[in-house]
Amino acid sequence: MATHLYPCGQIVTFSDKRFLGASWSGDFVIVRHLPSGDEFPRYEIKSTGEVYSRVAYENQLATSFTIFR
Repeated sequence: MATHLYPCGQIVTFSDKRFLGASWSGDFVIVRHLPSGDEFPRYEIKSTGEVYSRVAYENQLATSFTIFR
């Protein structure tokens, strides 16, 4: 079982080319770690402007370098 690369609370960018809609753009926060269903760890992610969360595989995420002021 693979370990999770991103800790809860980290800001990430969704980077899967299959989902290019506006709802998948921008930064997401790692809400919690989910059990791996495949070879990649899964995460529950949430955008700050949305009331619902999403599930993403680790290979669909990248570290975000957004600076909040």
